[in-house]
Amino acid sequence: MIKESYYNFKIRAKDGELLLYNTKTGAVAILDKKSTHEFFKLLNETRDLHSELLSSLKTEGFLVSKDDDEISDIRSWHLKHINDPRFVHLTILPAESCNFACPYCFQYRKRNKIMKPKIYEAILNLIKKHVMENSKCGNETFLGISWFGGEPLLAIQGIKYFYEKLKMLCRRFPIKVSSSIVTNGYLLNKGVIKNLVELGVTDFQVTLDGDEVSHDKLRVLKNGSPTFRTIYRNLIEISNTDLNFKMAVRVNFTKTNLKSVNNLLQKFVKDFGNDPRFLIYFRPVYNFETTRSDIQCMVSDIFNFEDGLKQQLQFTLKALEMLVPLRQEVEWLTPYGKVLELLPAPTPCWCQAERLYSYIIGADGQLFPCDTFVGDKNHSIGYLLPNGEIIYNEENLQKWKSSIFDAPEKYSDCLNCRLLPICMGGCKRLRLSSGKGACFFREKDIFFVMHKYTEIFGDEIFGKGGEQGENLTKGLGN
Repeated sequence: MIKESYYNFKIRAKDGELLLYNTKTGAVAILDKKSTHEFFKLLNETRDLHSELLSSLKTEGFLVSKDDDEISDIRSWHLKHINDPRFVHLTILPAESCNFACPYCFQYRKRNKIMKPKIYEAILNLIKKHVMENSKCGNETFLGISWFGGEPLLAIQGIKYFYEKLKMLCRRFPIKVSSSIVTNGYLLNKGVIKNLVELGVTDFQVTLDGDEVSHDKLRVLKNGSPTFRTIYRNLIEISNTDLNFKMAVRVNFTKTNLKSVNNLLQKFVKDFGNDPRFLIYFRPVYNFETTRSDIQCMVSDIFNFEDGLKQQLQFTLKALEMLVPLRQEVEWLTPYGKVLELLPAPTPCWCQAERLYSYIIGADGQLFPCDTFVGDKNHSIGYLLPNGEIIYNEENLQKWKSSIFDAPEKYSDCLNCRLLPICMGGCKRLRLSSGKGACFFREKDIFFVMHKYTEIFGDEIFGKGGEQGENLTKGLGN
């Protein structure tokens, strides 16, 4: 006996076809007219049936058994992920200092600290402790490293030192390492990226604030000098190498630089549209709580949360329309997760900070629950000892390690939402400050995107479903 998944979204397309999307599995399917009729017939049956379509729809999660408890499945998936000791993630700030002076920067308590060798050694000892524990259980360790700041490339020598030491650890124990870096791009010349790729850093993120005129109003050096031309020249030189990397260009937008962002998108497609290593994506400037007064000069130019997300979607759609004809694949993971996709993939948690074995480590070994709080000792959850042990601030730790599933009454709106598998309550910082879920998606947005999906891809997808329909999304199952 079967039933329709609670997490299905569906719209009618042309000629009686049906577009299906399931937030729990991430599957997208097109059903032709005949299969659409069979799909609705299956939902009304009270007896066991067997067909290829039924089997396919069950495999992709559009249909489930009558007694399936889908919310329980999601809870188990979430808890398994955030508590899995095999997956260790480190966000390391080798430099709590920056060569830029961006007024909206949320790293507002830059302590002008550069990480010393003893802190790198402590981090390596922390890694070693996890690796040894996993090895005792016969498990391999999957280590994710994200370099953040400040500006991490101000400490490039320390990063090199760390990887030379990590290599020795990897020779002794079964470890798979993946590394990314978030940088303003000013120091990321061809020689630097070559060194980083050779060390094992393969995922990069650089931020631009629209075209040159717009960017150089906000993202300037401390002495006020412009930065756009240097960053963009670095990107062009990098694209002319045969290095194996992925480069995400994040574009920040405000109310008044929208035309500038469109100009940059045109320029990006012209210069990098045929290079699958490069991706562009868009985010509104956020007005995070801060003690700095710099941001007051632009507060009126910052979108509110809902309008910012609407504009983000518009830019994403435009980028996809321009890139789809040039590439087969236009979605992949950045240091901040999967971006530039029409229909979101399911995620076991909104960000790495929710995981038990995830650590955000300041330049002096202080631990923080969120990268927006680095430098604020009032929000520190502990500090790292030289031997890799951690002394925790239990009060702050427990507050940040709680899950929406730990308080079902408080977060009932989230737990009853069809968007739960792609959101999981949203940003924990916003969730804890407001006492409710941070809604990054709405059902009407999903339906809007589904209609856009049919417009962008049009005849490329419709009519290909055959008698049994066609699953268009691969590898997104939970």
